[in-house]
Amino acid sequence: MKISDENRELFEKIEIKYMSKVAQDAVDKDLIRGWALLKLEVNEASQRYNYIFVNAFESIEQMNKNFNWWANTEQVLGIESDVLFRDFFEDSGRYYYKQDMEIATKSPSKYVAFYFGHAKDVNAYLNMDKAWMGWHKKNMNSTKLNGWGVGTKIYPTSRNQTTNVMSWHLFKNRDDVMNYVTGQVFLKSAKSFTPIPKVNDTQTLSNGWENIVVGEILSATTPN
Repeated sequence: MKISDENRELFEKIEIKYMSKVAQDAVDKDLIRGWALLKLEVNEASQRYNYIFVNAFESIEQMNKNFNWWANTEQVLGIESDVLFRDFFEDSGRYYYKQDMEIATKSPSKYVAFYFGHAKDVNAYLNMDKAWMGWHKKNMNSTKLNGWGVGTKIYPTSRNQTTNVMSWHLFKNRDDVMNYVTGQVFLKSAKSFTPIPKVNDTQTLSNGWENIVVGEILSATTPN
């Protein structure tokens, strides 16, 4: 979503102070799996969105049944939703991904890097990331990775879509995420890594990663 500069402070206050409590209540009641608010590091002139809501569900059935979980403000906070919410959005979109694999975090993360790409063969991409998943698990102390996951796009889709797969990489601080996305960690700690998986990245993702986005996690729920 796109929030204008003059509305950012109030938007963040409402989400962090109030909506995070509604989200945690929804997690505790098994209405959703998780929620997070991310502030993206973007070039304002070229980036469409500057914030992301992440809403995670255990299943399609849970998502469909509890799609409007966020409207429970009066029950949780004693504040009617039409009083709490503001029309801050200059632009917004909704994108659905299926989580295919994950290395769960054992402690809170503060930053995330999203990698978006287009795979000609999604199954081949997932097989490739199975190999990378094992590598990431073994090298988390060196890469400073705090969590990781892979998703495939459900919709919106089109014949001309540029991305249909993604991975997310979680970190505890900004230094670690920036060293990772710039490749510095791979130069500094190369000798400590286990052998790189023997996979054909260029064939699976012929254009490489088409977009890499870094975000600060302003607020997030804790697992039930």
